Amino acid sequence: MITITSNDSIDLEQHFKVTAGPGAGKTHWLVNHIKNTVKNSLRLEKTRKIACITYTNIAVETIMKRLGTNITNRVEVSTIHSFLYKHIIKPYLHYIAEEFDINVSKVNGHDSFSPRYPIVKKWLENHERVNDLVHPNSYKQLLYDKKFDSLLIWLENLQYKYDSEENLKLVGNQEKAGAISKITEILEDDLISYKKIFWSTGKIDHNDILFFSYILLTRHQFILKVLRAKFPYFFLDEVQDTNPIQTKIIKLIAEEETIVGIIGDPAQSIYAFQGANIDEFIDFQLDNMAGYQILENRRSSNQIIDLLNQIRKDIVQYKYKNVDSEVPILFIGDTIDAYKKVRDLCGEDPIIHTLSRDNPTANAMKSLVTLNGVDSKLLAKFKGADSNPDRQNIILNSIESVEFARLGDYKNALDKMKSLFGDYSEKEQVNNSIKLLKELLKKYSSYNEKSMMDFYSVVKPYFTSMAGFRNGAAQDFYNEYLYKHLAICINFKEDTSQHRTIHKAKGDEFENVLLIPDSLDFLINPNLENDEEHRVYYVGLSRAINRLFIVIPKALKKHKKFIEEQYNIKVEDLTKVPQPI
Repeated sequence: MITITSNDSIDLEQHFKVTAGPGAGKTHWLVNHIKNTVKNSLRLEKTRKIACITYTNIAVETIMKRLGTNITNRVEVSTIHSFLYKHIIKPYLHYIAEEFDINVSKVNGHDSFSPRYPIVKKWLENHERVNDLVHPNSYKQLLYDKKFDSLLIWLENLQYKYDSEENLKLVGNQEKAGAISKITEILEDDLISYKKIFWSTGKIDHNDILFFSYILLTRHQFILKVLRAKFPYFFLDEVQDTNPIQTKIIKLIAEEETIVGIIGDPAQSIYAFQGANIDEFIDFQLDNMAGYQILENRRSSNQIIDLLNQIRKDIVQYKYKNVDSEVPILFIGDTIDAYKKVRDLCGEDPIIHTLSRDNPTANAMKSLVTLNGVDSKLLAKFKGADSNPDRQNIILNSIESVEFARLGDYKNALDKMKSLFGDYSEKEQVNNSIKLLKELLKKYSSYNEKSMMDFYSVVKPYFTSMAGFRNGAAQDFYNEYLYKHLAICINFKEDTSQHRTIHKAKGDEFENVLLIPDSLDFLINPNLENDEEHRVYYVGLSRAINRLFIVIPKALKKHKKFIEEQYNIKVEDLTKVPQPI
């Protein structure tokens, strides 16, 4: 492997693989390589472009901005799903529509869709092995209580995977099966029929985009020829987050004419829950592919780089800026107390970014409140308890709209609200959405601390056809849980707030970071190669530019001592109350 810097140029007409750690200037290098290709390539013509694929829409915007307006007309920058939808799904999906019961006329983009009671019921009733679903796991028994909750979670985690014969199949995740673990083998035999219920209404999700793209490319070779003719260069960033289907699609494109370049870092592979596999980057190889590595860290202070190097064993990053700052601090105690302490330590009007493992923690930090035992799975329980799809949709979209607006994300707030007025004209959708959103924000204090039933009562007058309640799970849920408990579980798309999950912060960097891990195992016994949880926290640590803080509720004395000595981290126990003099 050849070591380069983030300012070096490489051969334009050779497949390449660049490995680079956090803060190494991967985006800086990629933008320069694109500019160099546009300037010097003999294979780019007016109708031919460079395809640049990255993982998030935020990363797309960053690359576009750095390229500048003079270059962007020669480059197509997008996420992999958007690229495949535009160039494969939209023009060619009708080729396989009949086989997969896809209502092409209603397909309009791609989104995520959660299983709902009527859909799951319809699927189970018509399952090809419904007669094998017998007591205590008959299809009717699967629709109640804990088994239905487990079934919802299992269905929300379906993935397309290759079997031993390289056939692409839809499978469930046994670890998510819970109370239905004994009958998942039966259910898996007819999962495509479950998907077809969505496809028949024109709904396709992110995983479907990959599945259909692979099917189309392997069955219709001319589509590959069209792609290669359009894009003689295909560059992909953050490839450690690639799943096997994407890898096979990339390799199909690379078989002829198109030069493929990939950039990534195996230690930052943190999307296994979306099908990503760390080995896809490590093992990725093409004929005549050159390998490069960038070992600099252009982002962080010397003290933070030292910490990262102690945790990571496969590379040692050198200090590009060579700037000293204060040593990282590990706080033992309450998260809010630690946040206030960090704010004091960082001086006047500091910007502190907190990075958490899950949405409830990140959302609680947005309001600077403690979780106090809030169930992080409450959103899934809500979907299981409320079997009325229209009521569930109205309530959930209204909550998301309110919470998006409170963060200043009015675009997503109005998009969520507009979806509730789909039968109206565009003008009426906008007017009704603005009117309802303003009303819900105005009355926020009247329901925020109260039950979901109180929130239902506020929303109900605007949707007179929304169902009421009978005795049962839905009514019990609405009475038992508070609005704020469900709001804390909301997943904010493209979150750019100061309080995010680590996954939402990936690719970004911040002056001051307070990391909120679930445990300290990533410091006590680091294993980035085999433990994704450790990689998640490594990514969180590496977002910090100047000052880094960590907070955990409690820690063993021996672990405090080990961390202090091993990493040169200062440990401060906030649980020790100062004694009066």
